Amino acid sequence: MMRTMLQRLLLAVTMVMGTGALALTNAVPFGPGEQATYEVSFLGVPSGIAQITVGLRTDQYGARVLPLVCVGQTTSVASVFQIKDRFVSYFDPAAKRSVGVDYFIDENQKRRREKFRFEEQKVFANKKKEGQAPYDAEYDVPSGTMDLAAAAFWLRARDITVGEVHEMPVFTGARWYPLRATVEAKETLSTKLGQLPAWRVSITTDFQGSAATKGNILVWYTADEKKLPVRVSAEFVVGHATADIVQYLPGSSSL
Repeated sequence: MMRTMLQRLLLAVTMVMGTGALALTNAVPFGPGEQATYEVSFLGVPSGIAQITVGLRTDQYGARVLPLVCVGQTTSVASVFQIKDRFVSYFDPAAKRSVGVDYFIDENQKRRREKFRFEEQKVFANKKKEGQAPYDAEYDVPSGTMDLAAAAFWLRARDITVGEVHEMPVFTGARWYPLRATVEAKETLSTKLGQLPAWRVSITTDFQGSAATKGNILVWYTADEKKLPVRVSAEFVVGHATADIVQYLPGSSSL
């Protein structure tokens, strides 16, 4: 249960940032060095940490990208399954899209690696489980499909307006899913960073299996130029889970 809970919440933290009905701005409100850390709780008990860091500019798959480094790990010593998963999304800030993503998965001392490259309507993958030979795979996807972390930062480059709805395809490593978001309201939220005005966004997907939720996922973004996600709340089949921001370090404004 702990294993699937943390996987689902880390998925939710990145997933719900990737929605919005929203007109593009001319620049992205984040840069190298930005880091947000979230405490993940299951049934009210702190159980893990999720952290998202914007790396230094680099070249990947023919584009000049910002690596988005996402880490999720268990913190409870009582957990049967110990997890330390990491994935890196290569976000092109000029095109405001993902060009690829790498997954490094370490769960209960079982490791695997998955690499994905995004084209217009294709995802090309190379996967390897510990002790097995690597193999290639190919997936058909709609135009505009992104990985979850890139979708998160795609939203932050847009203007949020109450009442707007947007849909986009997201790729989770095995298949793509439609994601739909509704900007519901602007309200004040109490967080570890203080009292913050925030946009409340309701997310619906048709995720199946371990990622399935009971009802919508709610996410709150700061109502300022950063549009920083500060809380995620989701009801999974196994129980209620939340992710709350506990630390934020701003990055460079220069790309």
